[in-house]
Amino acid sequence: MRSSVIVPVFQSRNVLALFLESMRQTVEPDTQLIVVNDGSGTEVGEQIEEFGRAIKAERAHAITVTTLHNENPRGCGQALNQGLALAEGDHIFFVDSDLILEPGWQSGMLRTLSDNPDAGMTAGVLLYPQTGGVQHCGISFGETLGRHLYLNARPAALPQDPYTVPMAAFALFAMTRQVRDEVGLLDERYFNGYEDFDYQMRARRLGYRTMIDPRVTSYHWERRNGVHRDGNRKNNLARFWKSWGAQIDNDITPRLLAGLADRTVDVRDRLLLDLAETRTDADDFWRALADASGIDRHDILDYSTRVDGGSPILLPQMLPRELLTEPRPMLILVENFVRLLDNGMWLTQRLETQSADVVVDLYGNVQSLADLTAGCWPGARVR
Repeated sequence: MRSSVIVPVFQSRNVLALFLESMRQTVEPDTQLIVVNDGSGTEVGEQIEEFGRAIKAERAHAITVTTLHNENPRGCGQALNQGLALAEGDHIFFVDSDLILEPGWQSGMLRTLSDNPDAGMTAGVLLYPQTGGVQHCGISFGETLGRHLYLNARPAALPQDPYTVPMAAFALFAMTRQVRDEVGLLDERYFNGYEDFDYQMRARRLGYRTMIDPRVTSYHWERRNGVHRDGNRKNNLARFWKSWGAQIDNDITPRLLAGLADRTVDVRDRLLLDLAETRTDADDFWRALADASGIDRHDILDYSTRVDGGSPILLPQMLPRELLTEPRPMLILVENFVRLLDNGMWLTQRLETQSADVVVDLYGNVQSLADLTAGCWPGARVR
């Protein structure tokens, strides 16, 4: 078998029906498909069995289907381990049951692994079904926090070529057989959270890395992620940082500096505004920018204390009016750029004076402020 595809299912019937149809249309030949019903109930179980019968009837020569049924939910880690114990493929995929798979996802991920044989692991780009914006394309880290890289960006804004990330979600993920054999099974002490990050850190310790190919995309509903997920989040997170915190590097600041360089942004002639709440990561960015460009950090205008929680950042209420007609282009640091979307009037008036303002955020985005005047943005969730 070239590929073993493992699908853990804790899902509602309607969302699962969309996923199964997309799988039926896109799964490629020479695949071992393993579907683990992790306590979703008998109706979902029959839905899975019906899907298996249909695949066997249509493509018995190319696809094998194995179904497993847990009476009660055991958690994502245990469900994936059940599949890993049966997986025979040269390449192993983890695929969430709330995806709408796009054609070419499987061959695209195989291509990434083939083109980068030293990597061993790859993940696809996940888009919001509601808008088509970037929901997930890897995790990046600041000093003390991991974030979804390029969150809420347009897919066209992603790097053109495959790129390395510290880790990625297992929602659409693939690895070589060698990685599976060397790393082993998932750590089941994690319950419905962070077992995927832990697994990739174990693989990184052996010299492997995770790559994202922006050409591989699918849609992700983010539905029914398993029981007790919220209740176990703190324990899972604490276990992860206790195990790996000392081995995680800040990679988000170098990405931001590279993004500014790609846009040929000369920060020395700009007005610098700080509207970011995570002060450790904000300070790290400004320090690195000062070291790279020679700017004086005392020149940064810090209005971050006026930003309140996860609410929109309303610039007319937070900034002095004279900044509206400031002739110098601005460089604005925020937590995530979509927090600035509710400033249509201010942005329109600002464009009368200056159109070269740039926003950078702690999720790795480097965005023209003028672009935020678009009537509809493809993503607006901040996490």
